[in-house]
Amino acid sequence: MKWLRSRYVLPLAVITLIISLCLQCAWIRQLYLAQKKSVTTVLESIVSDASRQISYQSIVKGHEKSTRFQQFFLSPEWLVLRHAFDDLKVDNLRSRFHYGITNDSSVVEMKMSFPNNPKKQTVHKSTSVIDGKSQREVSLEDQRDLKVMDSLVNHRLNGLGVAIDRHYVLYDYSSGQLVKGKAVAKDASAFASGKYTYNLKFQNQYQLVVPSITWLIIYQMRYYLISSFLMLALTAAAFYLLIRLMKNQQLYAQARMSFTSNMTHELQTPISTIAVALESISKYHLIDEPEKLQNYINISRHELQRLQAMIEKVLKQEQMDLGKTNLQFTLFEIQSVLKQVILSMDIQVREKNSQLIVVPSDEPYFIKGDAMHIANVCYNLIDNALKYSPAQSKIEVSCSIADGELTISFKDDGPGIKEIYQQQVFERFFRIFSQDNIHNVKGSGLGLHYVKQVVELHGGRVALQSKIGKGSNFMIILPSYEEN
Repeated sequence: MKWLRSRYVLPLAVITLIISLCLQCAWIRQLYLAQKKSVTTVLESIVSDASRQISYQSIVKGHEKSTRFQQFFLSPEWLVLRHAFDDLKVDNLRSRFHYGITNDSSVVEMKMSFPNNPKKQTVHKSTSVIDGKSQREVSLEDQRDLKVMDSLVNHRLNGLGVAIDRHYVLYDYSSGQLVKGKAVAKDASAFASGKYTYNLKFQNQYQLVVPSITWLIIYQMRYYLISSFLMLALTAAAFYLLIRLMKNQQLYAQARMSFTSNMTHELQTPISTIAVALESISKYHLIDEPEKLQNYINISRHELQRLQAMIEKVLKQEQMDLGKTNLQFTLFEIQSVLKQVILSMDIQVREKNSQLIVVPSDEPYFIKGDAMHIANVCYNLIDNALKYSPAQSKIEVSCSIADGELTISFKDDGPGIKEIYQQQVFERFFRIFSQDNIHNVKGSGLGLHYVKQVVELHGGRVALQSKIGKGSNFMIILPSYEEN
C-alpha cells in the first residue's frame, strides 16, 4: 500500500482532475448551446410582444381597455392572420388593408388581388386605408409608433440584467428593401429577430439586431459557471490536501521510525555505561580504591540523570500532545532561572570545552508563567546549541525588553540552519539530515517542538535567525510583567 500511495496517488489525482475538467467543458458547451437557444427565444419574444402591444395601441387608441377590442385584436387567431398577411409574398400580388373604428362598430377589411397570367414581375405591394387620415398624418404616426416600439424593446432588453450592444433595422414593407440601419453580419454569435410591423399602416418592418449575444448567454449561465468552477476548485483542493496529508503522514511515520531508532540508541548508551561502571566496581574490587570508586559512582549518577532527562522529555511531550499539561503560573525573575539552568549544565559545557556566556543586566526581568517549564525551555535551547556547535564554541545568552515584551536570546556560533528548514525545526520529530542523509547528532526531535508549545501556552512566540556558517540565534519572546 505504501508503494501504491507513493507512486499512483498523484497521477490518479491529475487524471481525475483532467477528466472532470473535460466533462465540465462538455457539459458547459451543451449548456451554452441550450442557453443560446433560450436567449434567442427570449429576444424574439421581446420584439414580438412589443410589436403586438404597439400595434394594438395604434389601432385602438383611446379604447385600449375595451374588452371587445382585446378579444379580437389580442387574440392568437388575429395575430396568426396578421403574420400570414405580412408574410404572404406572391408575384404581382396587390393587397389592400382597411380598418375603421367608430363608437358603434369597427370594420377590418383585407383585400388581395393578383393576375392569373402575369407578364411582368413586380414586388408585393400593400396599401393601408384609414378613414379620415392623409398620407402625411399616417407617416407621422408611423414615426411615433416606431419610437415607442424601439423604446419598449430597449426597456425590456435593459431588464435582462446586462448591457448589450443593439440597434434596429427598418425594411420597406412592400419591397423588403433596407430603409434604415445596418443589416446583421453572418456570425454565429449574432442575433437578428424576425421582421415585425408595429402598426397597420404598412410603411416599414422593424428588426432587432444584436451583433453579439455571447456575454448575454454567459450572464444567463453565471450560476452554472460559478458552481462548475467551485466544484473543480474544491475537487483540486481536496486532492491537494489529501496528497499533502499523505506526504505528511509518510514523513511523520519516517520521523517516528527515526525517533524510535535514535531513542533506543540514546537509552542504550547510559544503560551500557552504568552497566560497565558497576561491573568494573565488582570485578576490580574498587571498594578498596575510594577515589576510583567515587569516580565510577559519579559517572553512573550522571548517566542516570541523563537517562531520566530523556524519559521526562518524552513524557512531557506526550502530556503536551494530550493537553494534560497544567501550568502553574507564578511571578518570577527570569535571570535567576537562567543561572540555575546554566549551573546544571556545567558538566556538558566542560565536556565540549565550550563557553557559555550570560550577558548580565542590572535590571530584573519579571514574567508570569510556569518557572519549571520555562527552565526546561532554556535547558533545551542551550542543550541544542551545545550538541550542534563544534568543540570550543561560544554560546551567548542575553535578555532584553521592548514594547512590553521580554526577549531571551540563545546565540551560538554553530553551523547554522538553512532557510528552508527554519520553520520545520519546530515540528515534532523533525531533524535536519546531513549531506549524507544521516543524522550526525543524536536526538529525539522533540526538544524544539516542546519549546514552541510551552512558549505559545505562555502567550509568546519563538523566533529564529540563522545563516549557514554563521551560527543561529533562537529567541523566545514572552509578555513581560508590568505592575499596574
